[in-house]
Amino acid sequence: MADFSSLEHEFYLFDRGEPRLKRIREAITEADQKQILEWQFRFRYDYLEESIFCGDRYFAMIIFPEMLSLYEKHESLYQDARISHDMLICFKWIVEAAPEFPQISRAEIDSYFRLFKKMLLEQGKSLSIYYMKHCLFYLNVDKAIAAADFYRFLEEPLDDISDGRALYYDQQAMYYLTIGEEEKALEAAKLIFAGKLKSNALPQATYHDFIRYYLEREQYAHAVHYAFLTERRVACDPYYLDIIGTLLTLYSITKIPDGLRLFSIHYALYQTSKNPLLKMLFAIGSYHLFRAMNEEKHHVILEQLRVARDSEIFRNPPEKIAEYFYQAADGWVQKFDSRNGTDVFSRMLHLLDDKFH
Repeated sequence: MADFSSLEHEFYLFDRGEPRLKRIREAITEADQKQILEWQFRFRYDYLEESIFCGDRYFAMIIFPEMLSLYEKHESLYQDARISHDMLICFKWIVEAAPEFPQISRAEIDSYFRLFKKMLLEQGKSLSIYYMKHCLFYLNVDKAIAAADFYRFLEEPLDDISDGRALYYDQQAMYYLTIGEEEKALEAAKLIFAGKLKSNALPQATYHDFIRYYLEREQYAHAVHYAFLTERRVACDPYYLDIIGTLLTLYSITKIPDGLRLFSIHYALYQTSKNPLLKMLFAIGSYHLFRAMNEEKHHVILEQLRVARDSEIFRNPPEKIAEYFYQAADGWVQKFDSRNGTDVFSRMLHLLDDKFH
């Protein structure tokens, strides 16, 4: 036990992402070989947590069924209060991550939500986090269901499974922006913007909601204001490729050179990411940026881009790069919109069509 405890502390000596995940995977193998049940579960928890917060949730979707199977098969695990709590935390992350993979069907996502709700009720927990995450998914699927979830979410008390007060208000701001209630959104975000409520993802996630809101309404000065506050908080982090994609779309309208700079810095992260949603949103922004360059007759020399010389982008002449990213984005757009039964991402892809010839 002591050796495994020391090993767990050593994980943090490794770089985030693949290096750390590789070391945790090795620890899982050791625990499995020695059949030490608690550590079989805990190392998988460590692996899932790292995958969630390093941005490549692909690995979380692989490890979660193993965790759930262990938990359901062994009474000693679900009778352990700490492990039962950790299982709920993992479920909270998974019901948010699963929709990011179009190969996971609506039926599968709904089944995860049902089991999450069942476990919350069995452990006497608030349903606040269930309604929050369910609302997040259904905002892109069925706004009537999302609305019902949202108001139930407001009625439920926060507890130790909830994401905390900061994200409680961030969720409100996001929802109000979705239905066009800008003043209510600003009121909900007030404490976040004042720096009085914080989390790992805030305030940048809240800024991002406002950037998208103003971008879609062509209120570019407002969007640029929030972009300035956001960019340094998300730069070079694969977790935020979606926000970078939004900034690329904005800069395609407002300042193409800044968009090119941002693209150059983050293209390598796009190439290595295994997260379909993040890749799609970055590709949408890249398509907008390079299409704008073509329209504005910017003579982009690919050698000036800070990307590897063997990158696949060099296989395309400058005028073809926009089409390259359109094809990449559209492939994912069709999968996500088909799964969700909406045209949300198609509209995002074609947001700037009326500005291009």
